[in-house]
Amino acid sequence: MRILFRLFLVLLDLLLLPLRLVRRALAAPRGAYLRVDVDGWVAEIARPRAFWDRSPRRLSLHALREVLALAGADARVRGVVVVLERFSGGMATATSLREALGALRAAGKELVVYLPSGGGTRELFVASAADRLVLGPATSVSALGFAVEAPYLKGALDRAGVEAEVFARGRYKTAGERLVAARMSDAEREQLSGVLDTAWEALIDALASGRRVERAVAEGWVNEGPWPAAEAVARGLADAVLDEDELARALAPALPDGAPMIDAARYGARRRLRFRPLVRPRYLAVIEVHGPIASARPLAWSSMAVDRAVCGAMKRALDDPRARGVMVHIDSRGGSALASERMLRQLTRLAAKKPVVACMGDAAASGGYLVAMGAGVIVAQPTTLTGSIGVIAARFVVGPLLDQLGVTTEVVKRGARADLTSPARHLDEGERAAMERELDAVYGSFVDAVARGRGITPEAVLPLAGGRVWSGRDARAHGLVDALGGFDVALAELRRRVGPGAERLEPQVIPGGRGGSPLAALPRLMGGVAASGALAELLALALATSGATGWLYCPTREMSD
Repeated sequence: MRILFRLFLVLLDLLLLPLRLVRRALAAPRGAYLRVDVDGWVAEIARPRAFWDRSPRRLSLHALREVLALAGADARVRGVVVVLERFSGGMATATSLREALGALRAAGKELVVYLPSGGGTRELFVASAADRLVLGPATSVSALGFAVEAPYLKGALDRAGVEAEVFARGRYKTAGERLVAARMSDAEREQLSGVLDTAWEALIDALASGRRVERAVAEGWVNEGPWPAAEAVARGLADAVLDEDELARALAPALPDGAPMIDAARYGARRRLRFRPLVRPRYLAVIEVHGPIASARPLAWSSMAVDRAVCGAMKRALDDPRARGVMVHIDSRGGSALASERMLRQLTRLAAKKPVVACMGDAAASGGYLVAMGAGVIVAQPTTLTGSIGVIAARFVVGPLLDQLGVTTEVVKRGARADLTSPARHLDEGERAAMERELDAVYGSFVDAVARGRGITPEAVLPLAGGRVWSGRDARAHGLVDALGGFDVALAELRRRVGPGAERLEPQVIPGGRGGSPLAALPRLMGGVAASGALAELLALALATSGATGWLYCPTREMSD
């Protein structure tokens, strides 16, 4: 019955071919501009959606690249207008969006970016790819650079009668220092400075090259901002200030109604001539490892990378003969050591049978980086946060608080350490030694996995480990990743590894890698693109490590502007 139904659809495609050819030819009037709206979060590739799901779709960079490639080869299309209301995402995702837009400009089409509400650092970073940058009236440009604000809670915890016991492997594994220290350590300052240096250079390079000015001028724009819209134009940071309804006329003043504008998604649907095959086609599987890594069953409203779901997606890709290759897209700062190890083992089995490429998003650190060790090639953007090869565990002791409240804790137990996890008391010397032993084992396993994945010795890994967070640029220089780029670069590498005919295979997300929920936005609301405060960081850590005894977690937050 399924074959008959697909045969019917194929015949229907053939009958409608003349109409589709006419639609394709008339997809855009001559001199038209395509309109792309960006407002919020951006995804590398669209995920399958249930028919009842009416939530807003994220802009898919993979789909955008396809549409821009069609526009670049279409003589009827004069250019593209990107209406960038706001950009929510890290610098790596912003880099991927900017590169996609820059490719259109390189193809000889005009690229216009309109900022109806002005913009901050990431909006200006993306918009600098444009031939013309237009601001909305009464707006301002606030490209102020990057900052990481790290509150240290020891004093507050002392006053509350709460003590933290932190166990870490690696000088740079500093997520727990905010609980036990009053000031930032030299190691934390060093690694944050390295990450910020990369982001800063990327921003200044983008502004200088995009706006065709010297680096000193671009640095002045950032260091002396924010700028009201009119002043931004006067200083060359933007080209014009216009209402949105004036934009079309400004692009084609000779036409009565201005330049015709066509929705980019609608244009792409008309330009593509895709026929349904009689049999289900082969494809390139995309498996997402997004959010905190956990081994617990997720709540219905949670959003995390759960080992059972991610490993299940990997197994489906392994068992499906139509999946010719696999891309693992990682955007995670880590979580449960056990869950990360399980994902790595399953990915290693998968890579033994099929080509596997890892593509890193805004962050692939700690457990996220560990999972990537199962891939044959690792691709990251220069501003991706990665590495953090280290282990951390923490517990809170509320005994002093209970004493202040007049609460007495009595324990009846069988087993010397049956109350090991009790927050009412400190660990004794033997218990601390047991915790240290466990972390030694987890850290050693992590280092060994990196050595196997990168084809080097454990001794060569150690100088790069210690919990140090690297930018993708620096990680590439140290051999922790293989190539710099985004989803398109990783896809090209995967197709090369699959071999002849792979250029015709489309990427397809295998469901199961993560869940979506409002909770996923909570860390972002508490300090930027990811958790910039210790409270949000601890929340993510607790979500990711429920029931675990060891953790792999990245201490560095995405920079806020």
